[in-house]
Amino acid sequence: MTEIDCDGIFLMYALVESGRALRAFDEARRLAAIREIRAPGVEIRENQSIFDSIRMALHFSANVSKVFWPADRSPAKERGERLRHLAGLTDDHPMRSRKLRNHVEHMDERLDTWTANSPRPFLAIEQALYADMQSLPNMREIVESTVIVYMEADQSVHLFSEHFLLDELRANVLDVQTRISAGLTRSFQNPLIESPVS
Repeated sequence: MTEIDCDGIFLMYALVESGRALRAFDEARRLAAIREIRAPGVEIRENQSIFDSIRMALHFSANVSKVFWPADRSPAKERGERLRHLAGLTDDHPMRSRKLRNHVEHMDERLDTWTANSPRPFLAIEQALYADMQSLPNMREIVESTVIVYMEADQSVHLFSEHFLLDELRANVLDVQTRISAGLTRSFQNPLIESPVS
């Protein structure tokens, strides 16, 4: 058993969550590459398992974001400032954005808005569209009538018709993870580092 201060515990938590997010992003990409030929002209592809991984990646990414950028009105605001300083993260790092995070965390409210004008065109809750499907003539209608669409071609997610690049989010999570590791190394090497916020 060892002792670690609250900032160290939060950094360790964010490090673990970032690792989980990165593995989930990689798993979604791996699953999207699976093709099973059942018969000539009959190919089985993944769908639900891709979304399981994407949802996990988004959930864990949101957890990392909340550690460093809690709600402005939150009593945790000072904690976020301290942790950003320890990890060397700027206030305007892309992981600060709450847009995707809020879609994920407030899915019921987003569905309220999306379904306000009912009945509305609806195809599915989740739909994976593979690179060879990008030329479908009704692509726009598919995206607009599906809650969450995974586009293999550019590794993106359309959530309520808003476009988010998964590779970009993955790169941002990796950047935060790298900075956390460096911050933890510094704090373990010099446990007397003082936080800039009292």
